[in-house]
Amino acid sequence: MAKSKFEYVRQFEIPDKCVPNCWIIVRIDGKNFHRFSDDHKFEKPNDPRALHLMNTAAATVMSDFKDIVIAYGQSDEYSFVFKKDTTLYSRRASKIMTNVVSKFSASYVFHWTKYFQGEEQHLQYPPAFDGRVVLYPSNKNMRDYLSWRQADCHINNLYNTAFWGLVIKKGLTRREAEARLRGTFSGDKNEILFSECDTNYNNEPEFYRKGTVLMWDKYVYKVDVITPSNKDGAGTSTTKSKGTKHEPQAESSEKSKSAPFKVGGIHTGLRTKPIVVCDHCDIIGDQFWLDHPHILGIDNDDAKPSGEGDSRTGQKPESKVFDNLDGIVEVPFPKHRLYKCDANETLSSSSSVQERGTSDTISTSEVIDTVGCNVVTSDRS
Repeated sequence: MAKSKFEYVRQFEIPDKCVPNCWIIVRIDGKNFHRFSDDHKFEKPNDPRALHLMNTAAATVMSDFKDIVIAYGQSDEYSFVFKKDTTLYSRRASKIMTNVVSKFSASYVFHWTKYFQGEEQHLQYPPAFDGRVVLYPSNKNMRDYLSWRQADCHINNLYNTAFWGLVIKKGLTRREAEARLRGTFSGDKNEILFSECDTNYNNEPEFYRKGTVLMWDKYVYKVDVITPSNKDGAGTSTTKSKGTKHEPQAESSEKSKSAPFKVGGIHTGLRTKPIVVCDHCDIIGDQFWLDHPHILGIDNDDAKPSGEGDSRTGQKPESKVFDNLDGIVEVPFPKHRLYKCDANETLSSSSSVQERGTSDTISTSEVIDTVGCNVVTSDRS
């Protein structure tokens, strides 16, 4: 920055560096989303299009800020947890918060038409999100924060499901439904839903009841590896690393002419890359954190019993690998939604091979539904 006599005004800036060794959590919340959802005719009590849009925007944020280890979202809010030792923007709270909020808001608008299509679903006016930064010094504090947000999701969704059940199925007005639910407890609302609205709340999708958890995982994909050989069957090496092709070395010019390059065979190679995945699961109990110790920075083998499979099925899944980037691969949830948000990063080769038959880039924020995928190592490289 150029020196000038006006530079003294920088002395009025207030330093806002976050204290070290603390989890940095950025929580964003929609501004006036009750009116926004009414104006854009969101389905009641839950609109899956709006929730998937929130998840896509959040996954885009995570793809840009790799220091986010976990994110949790429900309704019109999202919380992003940065690792304790992050040095992003020198830990300046205002820089971190404004970048997260602006990226999320821009992504929400950018991806709107993927989920809301047609003349009646146009974005009528720009949405707005506020943000705040909160620091938590211990793992327990951070876990309790996320537990608080998931408990809030359950309380709000149970009320909204009962409220709109009375309005839509019973024909009550909003004022009458509010009066009917005033002073009731969770058991009362469950009974109202079951007896008056023919709805078993426990059968409602976990997507609505538990919110969405985003985290990092690895996927594996296949590539064809070409093994070259010369005319006499002697093996030669043809490699391709970082865009550089190394031609096989001939022992002599005459032998090179008499032994033209031929493909000796093709076999399958594997590549891995970090990716953002999501689940709709309980994060209040201990099992989630035992299954994903890397989120808390625990990398030892004692965090999870050896040979343990999916905590909800009690079975150890078999390995499964898909054939191309569009078929995505092994993730640790039997049912989930996968968000590809690696911003066109180029896949790096882990060995000197020649790849063919597949692209080596990933498109930004492509959403893929997968069912029955299986476990791979969850810690990031």
